[in-house]
Amino acid sequence: MEKYFLGTYTKRNLSHGIYTFDFDPDHQVASNLKLFAEAGDPFYLTNGPDNLLYSIDYNRHTDKPGGIKALSKEFESPTVKYSVYDATASGTYIDYDAENQLVFTANYDINEISIYSTRNNKFTLLDRTHDVGQLGPEPEQADGPHPHFINYTPDHRLVVCDLGIDTILTYNITNDYKFELVATLKMPAGFGPRHLRFNHDQNIAYAVGELSSDLATLKYDPKLGQFSIVDIISTIPANWHTHNGAAAIRISADNRFVYVSNRGYNSVVVYKIAANGSVEQIQNVHTNGDFPWDIQFSKSEQSLLVANQRSNSLSVFQRNTENGKLKLLNSDFMIPEPLAILRTE
Repeated sequence: MEKYFLGTYTKRNLSHGIYTFDFDPDHQVASNLKLFAEAGDPFYLTNGPDNLLYSIDYNRHTDKPGGIKALSKEFESPTVKYSVYDATASGTYIDYDAENQLVFTANYDINEISIYSTRNNKFTLLDRTHDVGQLGPEPEQADGPHPHFINYTPDHRLVVCDLGIDTILTYNITNDYKFELVATLKMPAGFGPRHLRFNHDQNIAYAVGELSSDLATLKYDPKLGQFSIVDIISTIPANWHTHNGAAAIRISADNRFVYVSNRGYNSVVVYKIAANGSVEQIQNVHTNGDFPWDIQFSKSEQSLLVANQRSNSLSVFQRNTENGKLKLLNSDFMIPEPLAILRTE
């Protein structure tokens, strides 16, 4: 049995924070939903060291309610080991660097990216900066830069996707753990970069444009930390004119397939990766749920789990590991306002 964490919205009081559920990989069925720990809008989660879970949190009882916390993975009685609240709005994305004991966060609402040390069992802010650039033309871009994602490149720089300024930014981390901007890639106006994943067989990355409903194939130059556009293709059919926002992106461990979720068209798109890193769409399958926010592979990658935020449901797809295609098995496991799915290590 595999165990998963679930980050959620808590704005409508359907959810109270972070949940866990079990997944049977043999029968491809989810079960046993439980509230793991109370939290405010824990959008994204990441596995930390020493059996810890790191989570975005929003504590309405403090002057600066936006923060992060470390929770023990004691599933019957988790405890908060340490936390910090130092932002005026809830963060968006979080990831962990085990080698250097660092946590990175991106805060969409207030344009902050941050580096924290986790040494000595506490979060210590090491640096914080703001993205700068020309705003995009869409309504979601009118109020400023919006960093949506922060994570490592293969050569251990930090890449940030900023939806507000249509830009992918590359930062060095200096020896004293400060941000140093080294390169920027301006995407087409209104692209709205949201998340990015690397093809580790070569210096290729795939970036989702939330606002344009596009998938961009990018070449990465590790000498300069610079991305360049190779190709951009749509995630929705040409005849779909209702609202859609492309959301999650995953790449299979064998670097042969890319998966993207569509919130609005309510589907998962499957792309086959060619030997040169280019992609070709081979399937666009509906989730039988509303607003698929996140997607996650099972451990064997023979299943794909989809978190449908607005229908409060989990869709389970059987995945053919040879041709990459998906088959919907069920979508009747109810989960409250799901945002992010994290598999425990």
